[in-house]
Formats: sequence, C-alpha cells, structure tokens
Amino acid sequence: MFIRKYTELVLYGLLILSLLSHRFLGFPNLSPIILFLPLAFIPLERLGIKSPWNLSLFSLPFLYYLYPNNFLNLALQALAEETFFRAYLMSKFSLLFTSVLFTLPHVILYGDLWSVLTFFPSLLFGVVYQRTGSLVFVSLLHLLSNLLWFNFLYPLLTSYGAG
Repeated sequence: MFIRKYTELVLYGLLILSLLSHRFLGFPNLSPIILFLPLAFIPLERLGIKSPWNLSLFSLPFLYYLYPNNFLNLALQALAEETFFRAYLMSKFSLLFTSVLFTLPHVILYGDLWSVLTFFPSLLFGVVYQRTGSLVFVSLLHLLSNLLWFNFLYPLLTSYGAG
C-alpha cells in the first residue's frame, strides 16, 4: 500500500540511491533505466503513444552503457529525464518542487556549483512543458541546452578559471 500511494517518492528515492551508490561506491549508473520506470504508471495517451510497438523506443537507454557520450545517448538521457521529471513528477508536484528534485541528482552526480544552477533550466523546461504539453519538444530543448553547455559554455567558462 505504501509503495502504491507514494510511487513518485519511491522511484525518486531509487534514483537518488542509484546515483549515490554510483558516485561513492562505484556501482554502475542505472539512472537512464530508473528514469524510464514511470512509463509503467503513465497512460500511453499522455505520452502521445498510439501503438504498443512504439514502446520499443524506450529500450534504447540500454545503449547508454555501450556509448555513454555520443549524441544518441545524450538525446536519450534528455528524454529519460524529461519523462521522469515533467511527464511523471510534475503531474503530482509543483514546478518549483520538481525543479528542486531535478537539481539534486545533478548535484550528487557532479557535485559543483554548475550542478546547482540546473535548477534554472529545469524551471524553463517545466514552463515549456506546461505550455506545450509536448514531451518531445521539451526533450529537444533539454538536449539543445546540454549540447550548448557541454560543447561551448562549460569549456569557455573553465578555460577562464571560472570552473
């Protein structure tokens, strides 16, 4: 009964536990898989999926372990995070609280000031999701944000001693 009533918190706790065990104990990073677990609880219509065969696309995060830094996996990670935080958690919690929940795993994983600042893009992603209702659009926005950050902004800021 507890798990059924508090599924969101149980899955979020599982995500945090996975990231902590990855960061401090060297366990494999299972977050790409955990982030897609809410698909078991979200009606397919809310995701715009009309055929059960489309669910096969969600098996792609397992490729993350083969090539963790390629474009496809960055895209899948953005989709996984947006599925978990926007389509799932934002249906139960406020935008502000969901953004705090979004920030914590980034702080655990990377542990720097830049991680804390993910709170602000999370607010933007949440507003876009609320206005458009499109998981695909907000995932693309998230992907573009990550590409901009990792390929341009972060290297620029760290080369000037800001990192």
